[in-house]
Amino acid sequence: MKKIFTIFFIFCLVSAINAQTLPNASFENWQEFSFPSYMQPEFWSTPNPFTSLAPVVVVTRSEEAYSGTYSARLETKDLAGGMFQAPGLLTLATFNVNLSTFEYSFGNGLPLQEKVLSFTGMYRYEGAQDDSASVAIYCYKKDGDAYDTIGMGHAFLHDATDWTLFEVNMNYLNDHQPDTFNVIIMSSGIASLNPGSVMFVDSLSINTNVGVIDLDMPQLVVNCYPNPANDQVTLEVALPSADRVVFFYDLLGKELGKIAFPSTNLQVSLGEYPSGTILYRVVDPKKGMATGSVVKN
Repeated sequence: MKKIFTIFFIFCLVSAINAQTLPNASFENWQEFSFPSYMQPEFWSTPNPFTSLAPVVVVTRSEEAYSGTYSARLETKDLAGGMFQAPGLLTLATFNVNLSTFEYSFGNGLPLQEKVLSFTGMYRYEGAQDDSASVAIYCYKKDGDAYDTIGMGHAFLHDATDWTLFEVNMNYLNDHQPDTFNVIIMSSGIASLNPGSVMFVDSLSINTNVGVIDLDMPQLVVNCYPNPANDQVTLEVALPSADRVVFFYDLLGKELGKIAFPSTNLQVSLGEYPSGTILYRVVDPKKGMATGSVVKN
């Protein structure tokens, strides 16, 4: 029986998660490798480090872009004379394969404490033998050594000659608060991998309960203390910025407050905010953004 990469493995074998902040959602930045030779979109993982040993490369940089200069091109290909098939695959997780056993492991993701409502992007696609591309999203929270899967969503994408918008909605399994988000984009579907299926991807973004987040936006480092807090919390950043603001939200996405944050230190009174988890989002048009949460006792 032929061994194939499928989303079943991806969901079942998530492990060793350590969240990182990962931009490059429009695939403008790529890193070149040699021996074996392949390119990798910065901050994304692909099967290239493993398939290039065949030598086969399933994710490449393309100048057929929806915006900017480049997009990512994903293609499903045969390996080892057709014994195995590998899709073009992009994920925010680290991607590892044991070449002797073909066991897979995944980890990491985008640290995000807001609830993702949907994931969108632009794509073009030509499936071989009625193949379809697939996009899977999920969010979770680490609880000790266990991982609480809080929500997931999936969509199949069909042939599209022109750049076409796709959207995948998140379906929540419980009301827990996530801390990590991940996405898996594949040039084939779950049931079969048909070599020759080609997908172009560009301009990705996520819509959360506090608005749209552009994954390309630089990430600020914000210290928040004490946490949990009683009546007051302090936010700290490295540099001042006249245009920086901080927004506060409840877990349903209702805006609780908006405060200018031009200096490196901001003390915020929580007296008028409800007890429980309060989300914050620091936005600086020139230096980027940061998200987090504070628990009010």
